[in-house]
Amino acid sequence: MKDVNKLLEKYKNFKGSQLRSIEQLEDSSKIVTLVVQDDDGEDTDTIKIEFKNIKSSKILVNSVLSYLDMMSGITLIKENNLYGFAIGNGTAMVHVHSSPLYIISSDITIKEE
Repeated sequence: MKDVNKLLEKYKNFKGSQLRSIEQLEDSSKIVTLVVQDDDGEDTDTIKIEFKNIKSSKILVNSVLSYLDMMSGITLIKENNLYGFAIGNGTAMVHVHSSPLYIISSDITIKEE
């Protein structure tokens, strides 16, 4: 979880970033792609978070992701040995479950590109 907290701090909880895509993998894992942009709207960093052993999720189609309000950033927490990802700033799994888009899994892998 220390790496997750460093990532959230580094990118300021992805406030104002873009949620580019959610890719379904063959093994039922999902990869969420987040993009950080500069003041001119140019992509500066791409972060891919792979969620493995998904326990619950509510996913929107990729064509509507660019319309999501990312001004509050994301939630990425660990509670009861589960990782919770959601749109908006929250500190508990209850926020994750009430988000319009969420993923709850037992394992994650993060790649910065």
